[in-house]
Amino acid sequence: MKNKFILKISIALFCSQTVLAQDCKTDADVASQPGKYLTAAQYPWPAVRAEYFNNLATAADKAIAKQTLTQIETIEQKTHNGFTLTGGNWENFYSTKGYQYFANTKLGQYSFEAALHEYFCAKGKLTRNSEYNTVLRIYANEVTLTTLDGFLSNPFGSSFGSYDFGMQYADWKNHNPADVNAKLITLFTYLGCNNTSLVERINSGTSYFQDVAEKDIKPNNRSNFIYRYWFIKKKDLPVLIPVSRKDYLESLLEYYDREKIYFTKLVAQLKTDRDNSIKYYTNWEADVNDKIAVVKKAMSEHDAAWLSAQAVVNPANDNSQTYNAKLPEQTNYHRFWKFYDGEKKAMPLYTYNPEYFKKNAQTPAAKPQIITIAFRYNSMPLSLRLIDNFTRNFDFSSLNKLVE
Repeated sequence: MKNKFILKISIALFCSQTVLAQDCKTDADVASQPGKYLTAAQYPWPAVRAEYFNNLATAADKAIAKQTLTQIETIEQKTHNGFTLTGGNWENFYSTKGYQYFANTKLGQYSFEAALHEYFCAKGKLTRNSEYNTVLRIYANEVTLTTLDGFLSNPFGSSFGSYDFGMQYADWKNHNPADVNAKLITLFTYLGCNNTSLVERINSGTSYFQDVAEKDIKPNNRSNFIYRYWFIKKKDLPVLIPVSRKDYLESLLEYYDREKIYFTKLVAQLKTDRDNSIKYYTNWEADVNDKIAVVKKAMSEHDAAWLSAQAVVNPANDNSQTYNAKLPEQTNYHRFWKFYDGEKKAMPLYTYNPEYFKKNAQTPAAKPQIITIAFRYNSMPLSLRLIDNFTRNFDFSSLNKLVE
């Protein structure tokens, strides 16, 4: 780990001081200089290239990822035809993330990245910037991105703290603590989305979703990023499907059952450790039983039509009600208060469609089931040229063939 850290620092220091041969005096000199395209195979550090596929566990997954990323890179390269790159380098990079469950299917995750390293003038010499603003990322088997958190995210935290005992995992009894990619209990697999247009784009695989409206983009602004997303999917099945109120309430009961096991183990551990935080859990049984009673009451008092409607939740408001009721936070996570509608911060719940992600058991986990494209740009001329060229000339149909 220490060697990797030193390597990364060395790369940063080297790249930030990359001086090119050309002389320069003005911004116009920099902007007009011919740029270079560098493939992932040309990344300058062999040790980093050697780690491209380290986070995938099997030879089959590594092979599929390498093949897929090579195909993605080839498709992206075709957008360079007829486009004159100036003012910087367009540099490629591969990375692998690991694994994630989509419904009942475990998939390998990896990505292609192409970043614009712009030139600047330093002491009369053309210099490559080690940092970048404009970047294209193409993710295999990934939908929820940190850059989409304002629209699509997992809204549920956990009462399971440092002594979690594997309680968040579906098979907690046999859970290997080293396996952070194991299947989670149902509540933690739900996604909240506050933007119907985004869900439509994900489920249809048509057009793109942009996080900033065109009318709100400030011209010639380098620091305000805009993200444009495309979702490449297979079949006619939706990727995300609504979570019913009944399913949500049942997932709460599952969570409360895990809390019973967790709090029993936790209190015993705190007693052993003589930990003063045990005072927060003195009433845990009553709190959990009351949460269970509230959910069961809601299920018994409503008909099938009410229970089958999509669950719309508002964790922020729920937490406020719990706080105002002066209930202990530690033992009252995910207390059910009500379902919501169009209130501020309310979000409909979705889950990954098990029919969409169903695959043959022999199919490697890294085989693409869905691909997400995220292009980050700003309103500077070079960045706008790149996003415009990509949007008009990228061969989305070829990419779609990778998930058929």
